[in-house]
Amino acid sequence: MHVVNTQWNRTLTFKKHFFDEAQERYYVFIDPLFNTYTRLADAQVVRPVLSLARANGIAADRVYVMDASRQTTRISANVSGFLNTMRITLNDNLLKRCSLPEIEHVMAHETGHCVLNHIYKFLLLYIIAAVIGFAVFRRASAGLLGRFGTHWGVTSVGDVAVLPLFVILFSIGSFLMTPFHNTASRVQEMEADIFALNAAREPDGAAEVDLKLSNYRKMEPGPFEEWIFFDHPSGATRIRAAMRWKAENLVTAK
Repeated sequence: MHVVNTQWNRTLTFKKHFFDEAQERYYVFIDPLFNTYTRLADAQVVRPVLSLARANGIAADRVYVMDASRQTTRISANVSGFLNTMRITLNDNLLKRCSLPEIEHVMAHETGHCVLNHIYKFLLLYIIAAVIGFAVFRRASAGLLGRFGTHWGVTSVGDVAVLPLFVILFSIGSFLMTPFHNTASRVQEMEADIFALNAAREPDGAAEVDLKLSNYRKMEPGPFEEWIFFDHPSGATRIRAAMRWKAENLVTAK
């Protein structure tokens, strides 16, 4: 059962990330059904977070905290909503487990996704991939039915018996697209990391957060493993980037 679940997780990564990206715009309406949101009152956290947001064009005047610890120990934050529903949310694990420099870096990373329009870029990528994918799917299914349809007892694409073929082709296509999808995602995550380093200027905080993320992400996978299965840069890759930024900026400045 574990092997089957692992295979399905890898095969469905492409589809899952689409819904993850789409859900980003519905945090305001969906998440409150499952978690409690309260306004964060700690001025030591609220002040730098809102300052960072305003400096990068995000019109938010409050910071909320979500009781994510009910479901997980993972740390996260998000900038969500649209127009007058824009808001900043930190999960309570982030506040409990991280220092202020770490919180600022995480917030700057999420701000980067928003400022760099990553959601819209990914949706455009999905549309292009879908058009190409359905064209290939149509040619492949037509070719296979033309050659083996009589033997299989399938007369046309309208025959319900063709469904297993569609499932197989779709699964193969999703699996083959996984490394390309993950590469596109890693590129955006690294862009958000660099944005965060320049905005928050907390490379040590960035490194400390990446170490905490190693609780549920492999810290240093092989290059081939990272290329195929990782939709975020590995912790080692991110820490090296943070230390390189520090060496070229803070250390050089001194």
